Amino acid sequence: MYRRYVKFMHLIYIMGENFGLAFKVEAQRFLGSLFDQYKQLDRNGRRRRTYHEALSKITVEYLATLKPSTAKRYRVSFRQLDPHFGGIFLDEINKTRLSSYVSARKKAGASDATIQRDLATLSCLCSCAVTWDFIETNPVRTFSKRHLREAPPKTAYPSDDQVDRLVGHASPMAGRLIRFLAHTGVRQEEACSLEWGQVSLERREVRLTKTKTSSPRVVPLSEEAIGRLLGIPRHATSNFVFWHDDGQRYSQFANGFVAIARKAGVPYRCHDLWHRFASVFLQRTGDLAALQAIA
Repeated sequence: MYRRYVKFMHLIYIMGENFGLAFKVEAQRFLGSLFDQYKQLDRNGRRRRTYHEALSKITVEYLATLKPSTAKRYRVSFRQLDPHFGGIFLDEINKTRLSSYVSARKKAGASDATIQRDLATLSCLCSCAVTWDFIETNPVRTFSKRHLREAPPKTAYPSDDQVDRLVGHASPMAGRLIRFLAHTGVRQEEACSLEWGQVSLERREVRLTKTKTSSPRVVPLSEEAIGRLLGIPRHATSNFVFWHDDGQRYSQFANGFVAIARKAGVPYRCHDLWHRFASVFLQRTGDLAALQAIA
C-alpha cells in the first residue's frame, strides 16, 4: 500500500506541473486522507483493532467469568503488558515486540516464571481476539520461549513430623483443618467453605461445589480423614465444618498458615499440604487418573 502511495504522489507531482499548484495541494490533501483511512484497515480490509479494544472486551466477557483470585492474576499481568502494547494495533504485536518486552522485563528484575505468566496472559487475549475476528492468528504462540527457564517442579512436601509440629503450633480447629488438608487433597478454600451438608460419613466422601475449576467433584475420605471429621465439634448455629470465633469460616487460612509455619519452623506453604497428599497418593496407588479426578 505504501508503494502505491508513493506512485500516486509522483503522479500528482507530474500533474501539478500541468494543472497548477492549487490542484497539486488539494490532491495531496485528498491522498493523505485516503492513506490515513487505509492505515485503519488490515490486509483483508477489516478495521484494525487495538490492544485496548481487546483488553476492554476480554475484561467484560472473560475475566468476569473467572474466580476472583484468577482474575486478579490476569490483571497483574495486564498492568505489566499495558505500557508495552497499550498504544498499538493487535496486528503490530510480532516477534520483535515480544522479544523487546521480554528484555525489558528481565532488565526490570522480573523472573522468567513471571514473564512466562505475562506472555500466557497476552496469548489468552490474542486467542480471544482471533475468536472475535479481530486478528488472523495468535502471534504469541509462535514466539519461542526456550530462553525463558521453567521453574523446577516442587517435589518436597511436609513430613509427618512437620505436620505434627504445624498442628502443635496451631489452635485446635486450625490443627484439625491442617490434618484434613494433608489427608484429602482438598484445597484450602474448598475446605474453608465446606459445610456439613456436603459431608457423607456413610458414603465416606465429601461433595465439593466451590472448586478451583468451578466444576463440582466428589472426594473419597480415607480412614485418617474420617477420623479427623469425627473429632470436630459442631457449632450450634454455624453449618461450616471448620470454624472459629462465633462460627465464622476461615476466610484467608493460607495467610494464617504462614504464621503457624513460621512458629513451627516448617518451611512450607499451605498449598504444599496438597503436594503432600498428591505425592503420597501416587506412591500408594500409581493411579494418576484417579488423582486428577479427586484433586
